[in-house]
Amino acid sequence: MEGERGRRVVDSILRTIGIVSVLAILALRLYATVRTIPIRTPWDDSTIRLAARQESRQETFAGALARLVLPNPPPVLEGRLNGYQRWLVVGLMLGRQIRPGSGELAFQVVNFILLCLQTLTLMVFAHWATRDVALSAGFTFLWISAPVVFGMNRWVLTENLVLAAGPILSFLAACLLGREAPREPGSRSLVLTAGSAAYVMGLFSVAREYAGPSYFAIVGATLLGLALQKRRGEAAVFVAVTASFVAPLASPLAAALRATVTKGSREEWLHPLGEWIPHVSLYTVGPALTVALIVLVGAGLYRAGARGAGPPQEDGTTLGGRSHGALAGLRVLFWAHLLLLAFYLGGIVWVRSRVSRLAILPMVVATGLALIGTRLSPEIQRTLSTTRAKGAVLALIVASWSVLSYQLFVAFDGGETYAHAAYRLEYYNYPLHLRPLRGPQDSYVCFDECPYD
Repeated sequence: MEGERGRRVVDSILRTIGIVSVLAILALRLYATVRTIPIRTPWDDSTIRLAARQESRQETFAGALARLVLPNPPPVLEGRLNGYQRWLVVGLMLGRQIRPGSGELAFQVVNFILLCLQTLTLMVFAHWATRDVALSAGFTFLWISAPVVFGMNRWVLTENLVLAAGPILSFLAACLLGREAPREPGSRSLVLTAGSAAYVMGLFSVAREYAGPSYFAIVGATLLGLALQKRRGEAAVFVAVTASFVAPLASPLAAALRATVTKGSREEWLHPLGEWIPHVSLYTVGPALTVALIVLVGAGLYRAGARGAGPPQEDGTTLGGRSHGALAGLRVLFWAHLLLLAFYLGGIVWVRSRVSRLAILPMVVATGLALIGTRLSPEIQRTLSTTRAKGAVLALIVASWSVLSYQLFVAFDGGETYAHAAYRLEYYNYPLHLRPLRGPQDSYVCFDECPYD
């Protein structure tokens, strides 16, 4: 009785702190959207701002909205896919109608919306995996408080769309495959669900060229899972909707990938792993989320190995002969994420071009792998529901708040030299306030030796 009471107390504390932390960090980001100076450098973000402003002057609102929500060739900016631009253009045109002259605010609102999409997706995804509100709130906070997620969100950069697209793709595929093979596989509602999932996944297929392998691997695993579950009607609709997005994507994606490979030889971006790994653990993914992902992915892989050739189980229910049940599709998706993680990590080890943003895709794929693995394993779910595990999540939340608070309020004063060392490993510990920009050519970059290098 005493142990049960203690477990409930810890669960209540974690649930409260997790939910309050999520709301607090969103409120902090909303404050930064409206009240603080935006981050700007003379590189990608300035180029993206300019391109979005130019397109918004040449496009009608109906045309801009159609380009956002309908399949069409994505824009390519300086050799990179830039589906993010569509979001900015629509936001900019809406902003002009609501509040003329607020272009920068419109960009920041678009970023805030993408952060909210990440928050909602991670909250539902984690609850789907753990079936625990407290754990899902805690994990969601660890994600959105990661330096690259919260810090990047203040930049006008395509990575904001990549960070939103990653969890959305994994979650939609997992939800579609996570149900039992239906008794009426051709029912209209199930076909509509499959088509809707494919459509939303297609909307986020043009985040960036380097995220292309994730999209195609997850789509392929989804189709294979539907086939194993003998859901032919849903698979046919899924293929048809996906093809409508892939067809206009193919040529721009191939061109952008060639440009990406060429850029990989830039000497300014070459860093040894001994420098890159600790940097991304502290300044990009953050120590709290890094620990959580390592533990959850490790547990998922251990349980997957322990299951071996035995029949898949969930909550003690043996599926046995029902090889086309829900877990058949989910396990395909699990292994697809594992292959993606190995692919991205192998690429980072192989190439010498290592900037901080290269850690985004392993972080995104590891998140999907961790949550799908948790859903597949009742043992992991039971372990996470213990008092000790929830106490550890509380400690990670405290650690994440400590890192974020230090980066926002203590690390730098936002003075003359602050922001981003030219072509160094990118730092994402941005203070909440910066000095005002002096003009359209001003930025927060120190090209000479920076005080924190």
